[in-house]
Amino acid sequence: APVRRQTAKTLKGNTKLVNLLRNAVEASSDDSGWAHLAPVGSNVAKQAPDFDPRNYGYKKLRELVAATDLFEIEERATGDGQSKLCYVRDKRRK
Repeated sequence: APVRRQTAKTLKGNTKLVNLLRNAVEASSDDSGWAHLAPVGSNVAKQAPDFDPRNYGYKKLRELVAATDLFEIEERATGDGQSKLCYVRDKRRK
């Protein structure tokens, strides 16, 4: 059976998850605090090889990151304008 989606409140209360995501974003971010989601995912996998967003009820890391409500999410068009890249930044960082 699929795992029920956890709410923002439940996700925020999961200190291990919050620290994992924040550390991964921090490790991948540029000077302005923005991090491309792909390296964030790689960092998460390095820190917690058994991590899977589906365990929290989300198909993709992006959905899980958005659901925590702890990060700003920005879609940026690539050079060709055909595809978009997802960037995230810790909301505490202004």
